[in-house]
Amino acid sequence: MDMVSIWHGAIQAFAVGFPPLLQSVLFWVLASLVVHVCQRLVEHTAYSVDPSSRRISASHAALCIGCIVWALDVVGLFMYAELAHHVLELVPALSGLLIMAISARFTIPTLSTSANKRRIVFAGILLAAGMLAAHFTITRGHVNSFAQVNWLAIVLSMATAVGIATYTSVRHRSAKLSVLTPHFRQQTFKDKLLCGGAILLLHWLLVNTFPLHLGDPSGESDGIALMVIVLLFAIAVAIEQLSNMRWDAGRQQLMRRGLSLMRVSNMAQNAERDMELSLIADHLHTLLRPERLALHFQPIVDFQQRGVQFEALLRLTDKTLGNINPETFFLVCELQGKTAEVDRMILRNALDCVKAWQAAGLHDTAISVNVAPITLLDDDFAPWLRDELAQRALPARMLKLEMTEHAIIALGSQTVAAIDDLAAMGVAVLMDDFGAGYSSLGMLADLPIAGIKCDRLFVRQLAQDRRRQSLLRHVGALAQEFGLSVVVEGVETIEELQTLAAVGLHSIQGYVFSKPMPAADVPAWHQTAMQPQRAALQAALLAPRSAWAAHSSRSPALAPVPWAPRT
Repeated sequence: MDMVSIWHGAIQAFAVGFPPLLQSVLFWVLASLVVHVCQRLVEHTAYSVDPSSRRISASHAALCIGCIVWALDVVGLFMYAELAHHVLELVPALSGLLIMAISARFTIPTLSTSANKRRIVFAGILLAAGMLAAHFTITRGHVNSFAQVNWLAIVLSMATAVGIATYTSVRHRSAKLSVLTPHFRQQTFKDKLLCGGAILLLHWLLVNTFPLHLGDPSGESDGIALMVIVLLFAIAVAIEQLSNMRWDAGRQQLMRRGLSLMRVSNMAQNAERDMELSLIADHLHTLLRPERLALHFQPIVDFQQRGVQFEALLRLTDKTLGNINPETFFLVCELQGKTAEVDRMILRNALDCVKAWQAAGLHDTAISVNVAPITLLDDDFAPWLRDELAQRALPARMLKLEMTEHAIIALGSQTVAAIDDLAAMGVAVLMDDFGAGYSSLGMLADLPIAGIKCDRLFVRQLAQDRRRQSLLRHVGALAQEFGLSVVVEGVETIEELQTLAAVGLHSIQGYVFSKPMPAADVPAWHQTAMQPQRAALQAALLAPRSAWAAHSSRSPALAPVPWAPRT
């Protein structure tokens, strides 16, 4: 009997009837469009990677979302015949706008970028509470008594609001992950229509949470004019923010393209890569751990010298993101201001690998590690590196640092001073990706580097391209004049190897000799596979000599320039 009376009382408390079909459909469509705009704004916030851009984007998105959700709430009041003749009071309406904007500002960053489901749900609850508080503030003049509460409407409206905020956030996250993992699906307009219908139900529940005093149907009302003004305000805010988003996205792409040149030379920029950047930024706090930064090593061989050297290559895997492109990861670190930190982690890991190799019987080998200019230019870097080498009892000559030609040339005199400091302690610096950008031969003469690594672009169609052969021949001659070593990267076939030997270049790195391998596999590979593979390639170089001897005679082989200890 008590349950029946409670249910009867709750039904009686829904004094405001559900809006008519036409008004309901129009509000449903409008709410779905608002969800679409809000989703676009949240996506742009998530698209930002560096902290300053994320903060600015989140602030703009929160202000815009607060305004258009507030406008939707106000416009919704005109759906109900019982409220059509009420006059909207200015102070409560603006107070509701302020509450909505503030609640959005504190929750949108988490809802758009967090990878933690608990944090997403908690932010959804806060946003829902803000939406309810804003609505009650707006309709304060309509309420007959705040003492009488329809608890069923309160519970249902809170659950619906939390559900909308959480569902849209989870779907947004799923849409981001769909770029990398087919298991997740993209958002569709059906999702937005579903949310629009839920917002319609939520609005009806909210207007029935407290008893309302009905307006005078015979009185004058400027409701239609007010509704049009509020709609125009929301449309203007949305259009302005969407327009600004396009310009800001272009600005961020330009910034990323410029920063990417400091680490790599040919990184593509597209929508998929931008979304991948934002996902990595969301998970960066879990990725920046030494145990997550796995290193593989690819041998570098000089066929006129004994032994091999190894280049450290980063390998990253995440259970959610899958395999992560190291170039993309480094760009995120650059944008987040974490580059120096991650470079030092990688260097420690690489030195630990060399120490482990020594324990396994592999001595007198050298490694090269790619670093960013900001790492090299840190005043504390050279002393720090000296201490790390000393702690492991490793000689400085076993370590080479690589930097892209863009980074070395762009920073000019600052780079020269930093390289001089490293050279004084015995650590050589190599110019990586030489020829992939705007090489400055004048700077090459002034830089105290130990060698250059020719980009894989040089070996494309090398056997058939006489111009590339001539270019490589002159690069080798120039490097010999400057006392620099030359390594050609990306050599994958015997034919390419033969052509390089014909133009006088004998130090190579590529699949033709060995693919990158985990650090733990290096000692065994060095002991069992290195010499047979080297001998096989040397035999291949000698076997077809008649086919390219005439070409080789026109350009005598260059004397090798040592850049690592003989073993």
